[in-house]
Amino acid sequence: MKLKLLPAMITTAGLLTAPFALAATYQSEISAAYADINVSESSAEGYAVGLEGKYYFAPVDTANHPLAEAAFIQKANNVYLTLGNSEFKYAGDRVDYYQRSLGVDFYIPNTMFYLGAGIEEYKAKRTWPSDDYSDAGSYSTKWDSTWLVKAGIAPVTGLLVWSEFTEDVDVSDAWNINGKYVIPLSGEQALNMEASYEKSYDIVDKITVAADYYLDRNLSLGAGFVNSSYEGSRHNDNDYLIRARQFFTDNASLELGYWDGEYESKLMLEGTLRF
Repeated sequence: MKLKLLPAMITTAGLLTAPFALAATYQSEISAAYADINVSESSAEGYAVGLEGKYYFAPVDTANHPLAEAAFIQKANNVYLTLGNSEFKYAGDRVDYYQRSLGVDFYIPNTMFYLGAGIEEYKAKRTWPSDDYSDAGSYSTKWDSTWLVKAGIAPVTGLLVWSEFTEDVDVSDAWNINGKYVIPLSGEQALNMEASYEKSYDIVDKITVAADYYLDRNLSLGAGFVNSSYEGSRHNDNDYLIRARQFFTDNASLELGYWDGEYESKLMLEGTLRF
């Protein structure tokens, strides 16, 4: 991993441990993330940065819940905006990917039904150096937009099961089902379980499983894995994740994770502030 990540970790940790006014409720939050990426069996390397802002239509009460799960447990309706950029370099060739999205999560009052909608946009830019065959140059794509909708049920407290549907994609060719369940344990302890299954044009099966154990309402340790099989491939790819998140106050947290994949590995850092 590149050492440039270390100053970012130290700076963010110092910011999050600075004095903040403790709050039992919050109505908005902003998160900033950085990932240092190494491509397996290649000298290619890169990084990704992301920013997310979220606004809840009503204040979220953190009392008696793990701080990271309070909004989910309370089925807090919200609108969110995300911005992202990733960069990869190999032998002087550079590729940048840009992403932005706007969406809403909405639980229908006095029912068990959940709906979500959003629009995602992507574009890419490639820059290459001169060589014996061509001059240096660059090429950019235009923004490409895709609509998506989500629908699900929340039959009991802490449980949500849903599917996502993307614009111009036939459900018979590509579909998914996702679940998240937060179970309270003794004292401040809790367990978060997540699972999903996906089938698409080039992916025969993709199974994702993850879990986080909350030692108390502030600290969680988690792990997960993804198993993917592809069209025309006789082997499965297995990717693994470990992560930890600590709330230093009711409105400031730091999360550190490591992704070990078949094609790339990532060291990830994310800081969140709530207001």
